[in-house]
Parts: sequence; C-alpha cells; structure tokens
Amino acid sequence: MIRKWIHIVAPPDSKLRLAKQLGISFILAGFFGLFAVSSTRVEAQLDVRVSSSGDEFRVVEGVRPSLLPLQNVRYTGVNPQGKKLLRAQLSSPTRPIWQQNRLLEPSRNPSPGLAFWSSALAPGSGQALLGYWGRTAIFATTEIAAWVFYSKRQQLAKYNESAYEQYGNTYWSPVAYAQWLVDYSKANNLVNGYEALDAMVGGLTPAFGETTQDWGKITEEAIRAVEVRTRFIFNIPEGCGSFEPPSCVTRSEFSHVLQNFGSQQYYELMSKYYQFQPGWQDFHEQRLAQGATHVYQYSWDATMLSERFIEGRDRAEEFNNQYRNAGNVLKLLLVNHMISAFDAYFSAKLRESRLQIQTGSVLSERAVALVWHF
Repeated sequence: MIRKWIHIVAPPDSKLRLAKQLGISFILAGFFGLFAVSSTRVEAQLDVRVSSSGDEFRVVEGVRPSLLPLQNVRYTGVNPQGKKLLRAQLSSPTRPIWQQNRLLEPSRNPSPGLAFWSSALAPGSGQALLGYWGRTAIFATTEIAAWVFYSKRQQLAKYNESAYEQYGNTYWSPVAYAQWLVDYSKANNLVNGYEALDAMVGGLTPAFGETTQDWGKITEEAIRAVEVRTRFIFNIPEGCGSFEPPSCVTRSEFSHVLQNFGSQQYYELMSKYYQFQPGWQDFHEQRLAQGATHVYQYSWDATMLSERFIEGRDRAEEFNNQYRNAGNVLKLLLVNHMISAFDAYFSAKLRESRLQIQTGSVLSERAVALVWHF
C-alpha cells in the first residue's frame, strides 16, 4: 500500500530525492537524540554559578532531579569517569549515589549554628545530630557524671555543715565567751563599758550540750558594744616583763564582732578566729580551773588553741572544701558545654566543606555540582 501510494503520488524522477531526504532526516534525528542523551545532567532548583579548575558549571540544590539538556558548559577538562558514573546513576533503577550518601542527607547535616547551640545547652546533642555517636557519648557521659558528682558533693557538704552547726550548738556558748570578755577587760584594766555586760552574764552557767538556750539569756548587741571598744593585748614570747597591762604589746580593737545567733557567720567565726575560742567548753573549763593564774592575753600561737576549737576548725574546713569541690565541678560543666558546642560547630563546618568537595569530585564538571545549603 505504501509503495503503491508513493508510486502514484510521487513522480518517477522524485523517488530517489525523497528517499535521500528521509534518510537524512533519520540520521539527524538519531544524532540529536544521541547528543541529548550524552549531554543530560541531574538538575534541581538553580542556585548560583561558580567556577572550579577553570571549568564553568552550575551549583544546584538537591531537591528533585530531572533530565535537562546541558547548556553553557565548556568541554575542556571533562572527567570521563564522572561522565560514566553519571550515566550509570541515571540508568540504574536504584537510588543514585548522591541520594544514598548519608553525608548529603538533610537529617544528617544540621547547620553549624544549630549544632553549636544544641551542644551548648545539652553537651553531645549537636554531635548526635551529626551522627558522631562516639563524641556524643563522651560529652554526655561527662555531663551526667559531673552533675552526679556535684549533687553528691553538695549533699555531703550540707550534711557536714549541719553536723558542724550542731557541734557548735553543743560545745560553744555565747555566755562563756561573754564572761571571758568581761574578765579579760578587768584583768587588763580596759575602759570599754564591760560593766553592763558583766551585770547581764554574772552568775550564769553556760548551757553546754544545748547552747542555743544561751541565746535568750544575753543579746548580741550587748556583746558587740564591748567588742568594738576592746583592744588585743598580746603575751609576746618574752612576756610583758616589768610592764603591767595595758602597757604590754597592744593592737587595734577586735577585728570581728559576734554575729546574729544561728547565722552562717555566727558558726563560721567561732572556729576561725582566736578571738572567739574562749567560748569553747574545754577552754572555759580550763580557765575556771586555772583561776587567778590564767593569762588574759593572746599568745597568738598554737598554745592558745583548745581541742574543741581545733576540731571545729577542721570540721568547718571539711565542708567548705566540699562546697569548693562542688563549685569546681560547675566550672567543669561550663567547660564541657563550651568544648562540646565548638566541637559541634566546627564539625558541621567541616562536613559542609567535605560535602562540596565530594560532590565536585563524584560528578563531572560537565554535569553538576551538588551543594546542600542550610
């Protein structure tokens, strides 16, 4: 039918010319089809144009690949291996490499800013977003261990502090201290208004065992009124010689005064300064036993210390060290947050750089360079 139709329609001298035209059309169609197939590229949303090794190519974001004819691409320096790889990916029924690579997955590539603040708040979380589970374990374990250590140290410090306060309430009496202050003033002929305090504490017996009972017998203000007008009188190693007090070595008024009953400073001062050690039970009992032979002067050395004062000092130092250790752990926690945050930030930045290098080497310059923006 076709031949007959051609024979009827076409003049005898045009048959050869028609055949040639049809043949040329098929050749051109095949050539352009082959050119189009060999010059395809994976393209998504167009972003910017960049230059690499002198060859111009297009940087795109990977969203949904499509086959588009290649345009405005130089043919110099083409990587044949990349071209073959690209063809294999386009013809493969499986996911292409750029989709299989975990490096290019959005869920594995948080922005450096997100990684930084995530680890700054919860150390190791930024590394977890990046998939670095080893470093995640290191930072998270450090954080948890530090908090556990801090909690235990704080709890132990509070317990020992409470035990120390109970120790002070048992063996240190403000009445015993006030009575010694009056006798000290009398022995050194001081004019400091001790008479009013003497009338308040004269004849009282310190309530050792539960000295909080003494808080209602005297007032802090009465003791302070004498303290601020009382000078230190020291028994120097050679003694006062022929001089009578107050001609011995003297210093300024007392450096501290009794703090409010039950306050933190109240308990701290009783075992910190020599001035307050006459309030301890063993010192008070020894003073009473010595009677008139007791020296109401400060030796300012270990001979003046009593066992109760030394134990109170050691107890206070123990729980204060525990509080300091807990504070040092807080500094460690801050350092852990900072290191984890910067580690996550730079890891994310390095991953961005590796991503660009990897996509530039896997795909040929003639095809695409895939860059994931955050």
